[in-house]
Amino acid sequence: MARRERKVTKRNKTERLNRWLTLAANIGVVLGLIILIFEVRQNASLTRTEMQIERNSMLIEIEFSISSPETARAWVKSIRTPEEMSDVEIIIVEAHLVASMLQWDLMFHMQSGGLVSAEEAKQHILNTAQYYFGSTFAKNWWHRQIGGWDGTPMMEVAGPIVEALDEDFLANGLDASRIKKIPMSEQKKAPDQ
Repeated sequence: MARRERKVTKRNKTERLNRWLTLAANIGVVLGLIILIFEVRQNASLTRTEMQIERNSMLIEIEFSISSPETARAWVKSIRTPEEMSDVEIIIVEAHLVASMLQWDLMFHMQSGGLVSAEEAKQHILNTAQYYFGSTFAKNWWHRQIGGWDGTPMMEVAGPIVEALDEDFLANGLDASRIKKIPMSEQKKAPDQ
């Protein structure tokens, strides 16, 4: 009988040990999943940050490029007198319009990857479209691109935004940036102190 009791006691100890080991293993699995979820979220956050930096770098490159004298002349001509543009000037301006569309396309890729919401992508386009497509030349160029982007978010989201733009936005912006010289006779003199 004592032998039998020792076997039962030994079996109970083994079963208890197995239960504790199983519990420990399950806790380890749960902790491992929590750590994995944390790392995935951290990676997504880093990826989102990197892609936003890339988007901003693209905008900076576009703006710096437009500020070069030759490009600035072509850009202003596309706004003021597009019918007088040379082929070279058209290519220069088209390159900037393509770059802005590629930047929007990056936003759509970020959206499809879950890095930005559809609203964030749309808001970015709303914020930038008028500064690149707010002219007769740019809107005409946009219409010629539709066939290549049909059925994509570019036309579904950006299409209506570009269509609604004022073709005189850029020309009005240039005009509004000028400071008019006020003749001395019209200037108010500060009171003597």
